[in-house]
Amino acid sequence: MDIDSIIDSSTFVRLTDSEFEYIVQFVSQRYGIDLSQKRRLIEARLAGELKTYGFTSYEQYIAMLKSNPASDKVDNFINKITTNYSYFNREMEHYDFLMNTIIPALSQAKKSTLKIWSAGCSTGEEPYNIAMAVDSALGFKRNLWNVSITATDVSTRALSVAKKGEYPEAELTGMPEAWKKNYMVKLPNGNYQVKDNIRNVVSFSKFNLMDPFPPKIYDVIFCRNVMIYFKQPTSQAIVKKFYQCLAEGGYLLIGHSETLSRTDTQYKYIRPSIYQKVSKQTSI
Repeated sequence: MDIDSIIDSSTFVRLTDSEFEYIVQFVSQRYGIDLSQKRRLIEARLAGELKTYGFTSYEQYIAMLKSNPASDKVDNFINKITTNYSYFNREMEHYDFLMNTIIPALSQAKKSTLKIWSAGCSTGEEPYNIAMAVDSALGFKRNLWNVSITATDVSTRALSVAKKGEYPEAELTGMPEAWKKNYMVKLPNGNYQVKDNIRNVVSFSKFNLMDPFPPKIYDVIFCRNVMIYFKQPTSQAIVKKFYQCLAEGGYLLIGHSETLSRTDTQYKYIRPSIYQKVSKQTSI
């Protein structure tokens, strides 16, 4: 069920058409996120912000955003209006592909370095799962490999949760028992925390996919269930930037509900939601 269908916005300060349009454009231009159909969601999520600052209208709130676009207040704004929904072992087929196809191919090619980017990592479940899958696939050879996982998100609130690596037991429901035993530790408060050997492989940082990409090359990029919040031209532009960041033969993994146009992409289609950079007609 979409959140818009269950929010009663009658108790919130209402956005005028011009205020709504400004927020939609502000978020679209800076972060690529399409909120054009999310008017009630914006009102609901920002209601507390108006109260916190003692504002009686969105005109005052927008004036605050305009006064210092690089302030912590803007970070807090994006934390409020973004959706950070994630859980462990989501779309497990991708981790299986990493373990059973990508890593064996790299190993066969005599490679022992693996660089992965989790773009839009939310609260950290995805990059930690990636690290678990890599460790599980390499087994006793793990120490012979140089593995690095870069995890980025635009939400500082989500990144704070991710860096801590602590989750309620209910979020581990889909995790294989072997992974839960090997990679998680139960805390006195009943929650589970990712073990240090997995956490140490993952590097978290704030990054906006609308910004220029750093000059780094990755073997695999996970960007799953992120582009569903973007308009198609924005998604296409980001996908092209991912292509430039992939090593030859590298893979882009997107969400199962997402797709790339087969007629307007440089990627080779491998299977639903899995694409490969094969510009030299070779593959790993």
